Amino acid sequence: MLVAIPKCNCSRTVPSVFANLDENDGFVSVLDENPPQSEWAMVREAEDLCPSATIHIEKDDDSSGS
Repeated sequence: MLVAIPKCNCSRTVPSVFANLDENDGFVSVLDENPPQSEWAMVREAEDLCPSATIHIEKDDDSSGS
């Protein structure tokens, strides 16, 4: 999965999930499509901060909904 904007805030907000990779010309790559629950709040913040609105969080049907 590739996020459609280079050098965005998501890689600074949650670097274990998003990264600016040189091999993608600086575009942001998703490193972990299923991060642990402890990182969900930061991933949601990255979604809110995304200037191109290309990050979309989908709720997993198996999640507890906490």
